[in-house]
Amino acid sequence: MGMQQAYRNHARVLLLFVAGVLASAGAHAGSDEPPPGRKPNVVWIWADNLAYRDVGCYGSPTIRTPTFDGLARDGVRLTRYYVAHVVCSPSRVALLTGRQPFRAGITDVLRPDSPTGLPADEITLAEALHDLGYATMALGKWHLGDRPAFLPTRHGFDGYLGLPYSMDMAPTLLIRDDRVIAELPGPAAAEVTERLVDEAVRYVTANRDRPFFLYLAHTIPHPPLTLPDAARTPGRPIYEDAVEYMDRQTGRLLEAIDRLGLADDTIVVFTSDNGPMSKEGDAGGLRGRIGESYEGGVRVPFVARYPGKIPAGRVSDVPVIAYDMFPTLVHLAGGRVPGDRIYDGQDAWPVLTGRGEFSRAKPLVWVFDDNVTAVLDPPGRWKLHLGGGAATFAQPQLYDLDADPAEAHDVAARRPDVVKRLTAAAEEVRKDVPKVWTLKYPVRDPLKARGGVRTK
Repeated sequence: MGMQQAYRNHARVLLLFVAGVLASAGAHAGSDEPPPGRKPNVVWIWADNLAYRDVGCYGSPTIRTPTFDGLARDGVRLTRYYVAHVVCSPSRVALLTGRQPFRAGITDVLRPDSPTGLPADEITLAEALHDLGYATMALGKWHLGDRPAFLPTRHGFDGYLGLPYSMDMAPTLLIRDDRVIAELPGPAAAEVTERLVDEAVRYVTANRDRPFFLYLAHTIPHPPLTLPDAARTPGRPIYEDAVEYMDRQTGRLLEAIDRLGLADDTIVVFTSDNGPMSKEGDAGGLRGRIGESYEGGVRVPFVARYPGKIPAGRVSDVPVIAYDMFPTLVHLAGGRVPGDRIYDGQDAWPVLTGRGEFSRAKPLVWVFDDNVTAVLDPPGRWKLHLGGGAATFAQPQLYDLDADPAEAHDVAARRPDVVKRLTAAAEEVRKDVPKVWTLKYPVRDPLKARGGVRTK
């Protein structure tokens, strides 16, 4: 069977699932029903490695972000939003599939030359919404496989313009659909953000008369950073300029949505895929950075606006994780998640709106390769750390996040009961985690190191 025919068959099967009466394995009880009328447009905007306090509404003393602050003012701001993995590729898998990344076989960063990517049998948010009548578009950083079979257009997106991985990896290619149209860096690298937003504005304009899903994954503030000269402030860290530039450019998209009269019909989400990579990133006193499951590596900004549906100025400290967004958005679009596989997320619509009941069924668990590294109990107070990366700690660490969000005081010795309970939860998850064998593959490009990172 050819790839395209297999894809069409897969889509037909999915349609039966989402349109049917199968109950979601991760759905919560007591949710209010989705708003009636037109299906909402969905605009998901991702920063690349933005720290928790690098946005004005999260307390940044040096970075001005009126666009992102405006989303919080007109909608909801979550103070306990978590990514599901400590590095880019698996983090994106969790959002797009509603599942733990290890279920898709992606447990670390994918590199150029990797033979793997997002499997064809995973159902993405784009596929689920497409089968509910949505137009779908992916813009920006993909990082879920650079071979044609793994690109967005094979995973439910009608179109794609962006980079297959991070700007620091070589060769850094700009791809439209499945065709390479430019190689970066170079003079064009400074214009990537503006080009992506230009495309986003054209897209929402062309699709204003039907529901659409726009997935805009910015390449910044992940280093190396290259900005237009007009966006630079002499003597100022380029990281701070980059965040403000991203805010201004994103503002152009929101202005277009408003101008087209689509604001009331559109849920807009802005968040980050991981904690900071650059030393300039400000995690607001939270311990850890990208690659670590301490709070600074996995707790990131999250703001969402949906006028008339999400109350303006709402703030919630209920823990929510990236894989909750798949069931949340599918439910909001009038569908149900497929019943043929495990979903780790829950519908978090009541958290966003403050209406209805939300009760976390299971602890939040972070897994790196085949190592369970951290567990957060459902209410969000106790967090147990069992390892970091592929390493296991000699002794578990326990932190009371209510009293110690900076995770500075290990209380494992004083609360063995909590350690025992959360360790047992980790063991239950570990039973489902397959053994991960590190891939060794040749490096084709002399401009990059073995890890895929550009050498010059």
